Amino acid sequence: MDKQESWKRTDEIEIDLMDLLRRVCGQWKRIVLCAAACAVLLGGYGWMKGTESTDAEAPAALEDVELTEDEQKAVEDAVQLAKDNQELETYLDNSLLMQADPYHKARQALLYCIDRADRQNLAAVTESYLNYTANGGAAEELGKSYDRWKMDRSYLDELITAYQKTYSYPYQAVLSGGAASSQLAESLFYVEITGKDAGEAREMARDMQQVLEKYSAQVKKTAGSHRLRLVSSAESITADSDLKARQRDRKSQLSSGRESLKTMTAAFSREQMAAYQKASGDSGEEKAADKKNSSGKETAASGRRKAFQYGLLGFLAGICAYGCIYACWYVFSGTVKHAEEIKRRYVFPVYGQLQPGKSGRKHGSIKQHALENTEAQVLNRIRLACKKQGVEKLCAASDYPLAGPERECLEKMAGQLAEYGIRMSVAESIRTDTAAWDFLAETGNVLLVCRAGMTTYQAIDDVMGFFMENGISVAGAMLFSKST
Repeated sequence: MDKQESWKRTDEIEIDLMDLLRRVCGQWKRIVLCAAACAVLLGGYGWMKGTESTDAEAPAALEDVELTEDEQKAVEDAVQLAKDNQELETYLDNSLLMQADPYHKARQALLYCIDRADRQNLAAVTESYLNYTANGGAAEELGKSYDRWKMDRSYLDELITAYQKTYSYPYQAVLSGGAASSQLAESLFYVEITGKDAGEAREMARDMQQVLEKYSAQVKKTAGSHRLRLVSSAESITADSDLKARQRDRKSQLSSGRESLKTMTAAFSREQMAAYQKASGDSGEEKAADKKNSSGKETAASGRRKAFQYGLLGFLAGICAYGCIYACWYVFSGTVKHAEEIKRRYVFPVYGQLQPGKSGRKHGSIKQHALENTEAQVLNRIRLACKKQGVEKLCAASDYPLAGPERECLEKMAGQLAEYGIRMSVAESIRTDTAAWDFLAETGNVLLVCRAGMTTYQAIDDVMGFFMENGISVAGAMLFSKST
């Protein structure tokens, strides 16, 4: 060991993990504040991240741009394809036939008979009903007369079909009964209703009967006298492979159209994209507004979800960050933490650790009693050490300015030691107060006074070097906890 540092046991400083943990837990208020601040900051960032618009990327300016003929043609094709995709999507969303279950297709078949009609008028009467039913007239009347069928005519029209069966020659001869036998004749035709489900098909079939009965009066005026009567109705649930193929084709067509549009627009230049957005925006302005309104709640929910996730992450990160920073300060600050550290590092005795400013506690309390015992123990250890070494004069020296409670504590100890014939004086800031150096040399014995969290090991080494150079004996050390 170096003679100039004979006061040291070791240069290594051991980390007291239990003391570190205790000190970190004692900082819980600051930890909570730090964690809350991090939670607010990251929560706000999460909110902005969750609610940021999908249109955050600034589009190209929508002013008039000059495009080549091929570029303009590509833009027009993309606009038309976007329009086609939109129309097809609307059809799939609103068509009852596209929403029907193809494996459980609900149908209602109505068999009608036209009789009491002149033979020469029978064809005209029959075709009038077929034309009215199969080509949209009946669907239009359904939408006008019944609120539950108020929808686009094309969606109703595809649910209604009308047809006649083709009979073989012997059956046709029986139906005709001979041209000379009678001037009256009859014919049959079918009306078939497809519904989204069986109940809907049943309701539409009942309404269709009313529509055809109402239309019968008009046919009598235009095509001739006759009687229309419902012969029978039948309900069926069938699997329709053609409907399934039709639904699949429409959905595949929409998916293919979207992919094609995505590919086309991905290849656009900035100018083409500006022209495309301007052209498609005029026709899709209302749709964009609707989408914005409908997605408002979803955007807010996403923002709250992100804010909670990031806030929780920020709270945990704040705890970890404060703990890591405090641990680094604890390890690398180089200050004295408690009396045991001084005992492990230096050879001179350490008489104990006091808490100044605690004497105002309620008299008779447990903590007050423990404090008085500690002060008495430190005082008696110093007294016995001085008696053993024959010390009659002692200077309590600190390398920092003493706080009021610390000075009062030392003066109280000096008064008690005086009763035992030991004169103790107090010196502050001995590293910078040159006037105190002569006094220290004259006294010859020093009680080193340190403060936890402020006095550094480097400061102790400096004053110990000064004491050794000037033949000043160090009787020991005492430690004050941080003044409150």
